Amino acid sequence: MTPKSRTWSGAALMLVLIPLFAGLLACMPVPIGNPERSRIDPDLMGVWAILATHESDGDPIFYVFEPYDKRTWLVTGISLVGGSDVDLEKYDFSSYAGYENLASNEKGSFSQVSADKIILYKAWTVKLAGEIFFTWEPKGVVDSLGEDPEYWLVHKITRTDERTLVLNTVNGEAEPFKDIDKTRRAYERVLKKHVDDPVIYGESDDELRIMLMRIDGPVLAFFEDIADTIISD
Repeated sequence: MTPKSRTWSGAALMLVLIPLFAGLLACMPVPIGNPERSRIDPDLMGVWAILATHESDGDPIFYVFEPYDKRTWLVTGISLVGGSDVDLEKYDFSSYAGYENLASNEKGSFSQVSADKIILYKAWTVKLAGEIFFTWEPKGVVDSLGEDPEYWLVHKITRTDERTLVLNTVNGEAEPFKDIDKTRRAYERVLKKHVDDPVIYGESDDELRIMLMRIDGPVLAFFEDIADTIISD
């Protein structure tokens, strides 16, 4: 088995599991949808780069979507940091061009780039009021202890084109969710009623909106080489 044929999650299991957005996003106290009745969407498969909200924002972050089974996804989030000879701060990751420049300029510097933060999610989709919602359940440390997670991330998926996804994260603390029962059915009723209401997505807060672009070509090759280096170290 060659390194590239190994599952991406193999790299994740060798690293510390740290939520990429813990403390930044408003989470949900209940999961949305039923993973036993979901189906994976092949169009989501692949490696996606997060476009930073602002030009000066942080390090490059990738999400890997791979089937967990016929119904659910394994989502691996990886944040990269540079070493002594690679300065990632000089790249603008608010556009895909920043990732292309990174792959072009730092080709061969794989040992100088490493994973800083990483987390695993089990994910599934559900259709409510004509919209697709994506529930992410943290995996790894919690389930290894036999405990249920304390929160879930729920995103409304919008496809702007075949290479671009926008995830509008549901703010579980928004006003329409106040004083309702902490059950999946209760939260789903609110989502159906307010599916087009910006208030539940934090539309005025850029931290609650994630834009992803599917990577390919040199950027994908660069990411694969970094993953191979992480796995083999």
